[in-house]
This record gives sequence, structure tokens and C-alpha cells, in this order.
Amino acid sequence: MVLTFIDYLILAVYFAFVIGIGWLLRKRVSSSADFLTSARSVPLWITSLAFVATNLGAQELIGMCASGAKYGIMTSHFYWVGAIPAMLFVGLFMMPFYYGSKARSVPEYLKLRYDEKTRAFNAISFAVMTLFSSATTKRPAPLTPSASPS
Repeated sequence: MVLTFIDYLILAVYFAFVIGIGWLLRKRVSSSADFLTSARSVPLWITSLAFVATNLGAQELIGMCASGAKYGIMTSHFYWVGAIPAMLFVGLFMMPFYYGSKARSVPEYLKLRYDEKTRAFNAISFAVMTLFSSATTKRPAPLTPSASPS
């Protein structure tokens, strides 16, 4: 795949747009807390929607389409039964706890609620889970006797 002039133009416009927004808003943001939490001026329902929206990234939009093309409707079963109920649960029931504790992330909430050891355990278990998840999706399926080359 070769990028053409229009591809580079789209990338340049996108980066100019993002940098322009940052340049225009630089005077309103004085600390990292202002940047991450908008000085706590955003209502809880918008924060919850933003949390759900951040979980709809390239993996879901591109990866699920590719998985659907390969495996069929089983892919949507995985997403609808697993991911969406989990995101709704966190958005509706857990976000009020995070919002009330003034935590900016789940690891920060764990550190505030429990201790540093709990936060570290969460980080290590998440890293291991990510490695296992990546390993299972990257591993090619074994050849079955009917599909083996003769």
C-alpha cells in the first residue's frame, strides 16, 4: 500500500486541526487536572458517555469488521454479550464512584480506595491478560485433517 498526496493532505489537515484546538485552548488549561477533568465542570452523564465512547476504538471498528468477515455472526455475539453490558455497567454504576472520589482513572481509584499494592496488582494482571489475549488472537488456527494439504 502506497500513500498518495491526498492521504498526506488528510493527515496534515488532521494534525493542524488538533494542534490548532490545543493552541486556542492553552490559556484555559493551567494544570493536568484541568486538562483531564475539565475542572470538574462536566456533568456525570457526559463523563459516562465519554467513557463508553473511548472503548469504541480502532479494535472495535476495524478488528470486529475483519473478525466478522472471517467468522461471521459469532463476532457480534461476542461483542453484544460481553463488551456492551460491561461498558454500560461501568458507565452507569461505577462512574459515580470514580467521579465522587475525584479519581481520573481506575488505577488511581484503586490506589485511593485501597493501597498501592492493589493498584500494582491490577496493573500486572491487566498486562498479563493483554499478553494472553494478544497471543490467542495472533496464533494461527491448527490445521484440521480435512483442511491439511495433500
